[in-house]
Amino acid sequence: QGSRRVRQIVEGISAVVKQAKKIKESDPSNPLLVVCGDFNGGSECGAVRLVEDGQIGPEFIEDGEPVSSKVKKIATSAPLIDVSRQLEREPPPTLVVPELISLMVHDSGSSTAYDNPILSEMVKERLEKIFNGLATLQLENGDREMSLKDVENWLVKINGLVGRGSEFRAAAREMGYKPPTEDEGDAASKPGGPALKRSQDFELPEDGTLSLHSFIQVYQEELTGGKFWGIAHDLHILGEPLPVTDTYMARFDRMYCSHTLTPIAVLDTLSSVACPNIKEPSDHLPIAATFQIK
Repeated sequence: QGSRRVRQIVEGISAVVKQAKKIKESDPSNPLLVVCGDFNGGSECGAVRLVEDGQIGPEFIEDGEPVSSKVKKIATSAPLIDVSRQLEREPPPTLVVPELISLMVHDSGSSTAYDNPILSEMVKERLEKIFNGLATLQLENGDREMSLKDVENWLVKINGLVGRGSEFRAAAREMGYKPPTEDEGDAASKPGGPALKRSQDFELPEDGTLSLHSFIQVYQEELTGGKFWGIAHDLHILGEPLPVTDTYMARFDRMYCSHTLTPIAVLDTLSSVACPNIKEPSDHLPIAATFQIK
C-alpha cells in the first residue's frame, strides 16, 4: 500500500534525525543517512515522490486511494539525493520480469494498472478452473465451495503454510473473520482491556467457507494492491500459468543519500532477460554505492 510505504519513510527518517540529535551530529537535520530499498514503484509512486520532493499530501492518489490524510514531510532539511542519477547515464532498470499487466488487467478503456484495475477474463477463467479443482464442498443447489480444509490446502500450496501472505488475510475476511478495529486493538494492549486479537493476527473461521466469487475476490484484492507477480506465482503453482511472452522493466529499487554524503561509485547490475534466471536468482537486481563524507 502506498500509504504504508509513505508512513514508513516518514517514521524512519524522523527516527534517524532524532538519533542524530541525540549523538550530537553537527547538523541533525542533514544527518549521515542512506535510504535504500524496494519502493515498489517508479518515479510515479508516492514513496519516491516523498523522498525526492520532501513532502506529499492527500491529493496524491496511489492504487485508487490518497497516500496520506494530510501533508507529510521528511524530517531532513532538504529532499534526498537519487544516488543512481549522479552518473552521466540513465539509471538502468532494477526490475526485469515477465510483462503481466496486459494479461491480468481487463482493458475497459477506463481502468489501468494504477487506477481501479479489474481482473481480466483470462485470469478469471484460470481461477475458476483452480477453484473447481480445490473445492470439495457440494451445496444443495449444485454449487461448490471450499471448506476450511480446502482453503488450508490452497494456502499451503501457494505460500508454504497457513498464516502467511496477503491471500490468507483476504481469505479470512471473505470467510467471515472480522479483525478488531484500531481502537479495539489499542484497548487490548492495555491492562484490563478485552482479550482481542490485533488486526494482523488473522485466523480462518472454523465454520467458514469460500465461494467462487470470494476466491476470485481474493485475487482481485491482490491485483488492486499491485501484486502482479504474486498472482502469476500462484497461477503457476496451481497449474494454470499465464502465456507470458514479453518483458517488463522498471527501476523499483532505489538508493538515496543526504547532502552530507557524496556518491563516488555506483554499481549497475544489468539483465536483458526476465529474472529470476540462471544468472540472477531474484526478480530484483542488486544496487550498491560507495560514499564519501563531505
